[in-house]
Amino acid sequence: MNVWTPGINDGEKRPVMVWLHGGGYSAGSGQELPAYDGTRLARKGDVVVVSLNHRLNVLGFLDLSAFGAKYAKSGNVGLLDLVAALKWVKANIASFGGDPDNVTIFGQSGGGGKVTSLIATPSAKGLFQKAIVESGSLLDAMDSKYSRRIGIKVAELLNLKAGQIDKMQDIPYDELLDAGDRAVAMVKEEAKKEGFYPSLFGWAPTVDGLVLPLQPSDPRVYEQTKDIPMIIGTTQNEFTASTYFPALRGISMDSAKVMLQKKYGDKTNEFLADFAKAYPGYKPQDLFDVDFIFRPGAIKQATLKAAAKGAPIYMYLFGWQSPVLDGILRSTHCMELPFVFDNIYRSRQMTGGGEAAYELADRMSNAWINFAKTGNPDAKGLPHWEPYTPESGATMYFNNTSEIKHHHDRALMEFMNSFPFRGF
Repeated sequence: MNVWTPGINDGEKRPVMVWLHGGGYSAGSGQELPAYDGTRLARKGDVVVVSLNHRLNVLGFLDLSAFGAKYAKSGNVGLLDLVAALKWVKANIASFGGDPDNVTIFGQSGGGGKVTSLIATPSAKGLFQKAIVESGSLLDAMDSKYSRRIGIKVAELLNLKAGQIDKMQDIPYDELLDAGDRAVAMVKEEAKKEGFYPSLFGWAPTVDGLVLPLQPSDPRVYEQTKDIPMIIGTTQNEFTASTYFPALRGISMDSAKVMLQKKYGDKTNEFLADFAKAYPGYKPQDLFDVDFIFRPGAIKQATLKAAAKGAPIYMYLFGWQSPVLDGILRSTHCMELPFVFDNIYRSRQMTGGGEAAYELADRMSNAWINFAKTGNPDAKGLPHWEPYTPESGATMYFNNTSEIKHHHDRALMEFMNSFPFRGF
């Protein structure tokens, strides 16, 4: 674990912000990106920032429960590592000037998925009081039917019989991971044929009836955690298609329509009409760059949370466009991280390090700090951040000039839900 604090053993009770890194449940670390450094956030907000590492991929999410009670929780040990880290924070953070009863968990991408999973994890109850999900509303965990198949297949690939499972501890990691990845690929094909499409297949938490009793999309999860305020959001472009396919950057409307018709068929004009409502004055390139993977999930999670009629939800859409490399990154996946952590200089290869980036980072990081302190993200330089409801659709649109939008893309999202994302 990494801890940044303005003071140790000084009797202060500072809000605590626990960062969960991205990389799905397969990769990444608590110190992977320059933006993850907590120095500026801790100093600026007088808060304690914590980041951590935990078991990933085959080490963290190999479900061996088919081999007996000894392995009943094996498919979720990576998730249990997160619970253990939060228990450590609860027991020890006062020595680092932090308040163990005012903890905010926040994470991006897979880290947002970890926040979502922890909300659904009973053993994590009481270990955090607020939650922020950034581009990570992963609401469908693995089904044990398939995670157990993966475990059985791994044992077969390693030539281990049921009574030899403990010998996995002696197998070199590269060999174990290779067997695990091959098993995931095999079982994924079986699952596709049976119509099972989670957001992440394979290395991810599994609904085991013990560590994770319910799917994170189950309304009962939000009824049981209704007192936890949340910030939920995404970036406007996420996996920006034109970054990887240069021909899209100057594409004509006629050529764009030809490409769109391959996906939407006779509904292409309906898509274009809904897109124009959401993004008036758009460029043809935008038709391929605007995110339709993470935002629908974020709206679904906010709607589930709102139905519990508990603590408020604050929704955002990060639309700031990076000038780096002639603007090809746009507001890509991870782009908000330097702004949340107020680390524009450390991340200048991504943000460009210009004045506009510093100004937005000052406002956005203050919003995250204020939310950690009070549960309300209102911050100087931003309009009043109205809580989200399904009726209002209030969403903070972060840009050089930030504003609150109300259901600006509702018709577009409803259209896209008829063409569902099939997962990674």
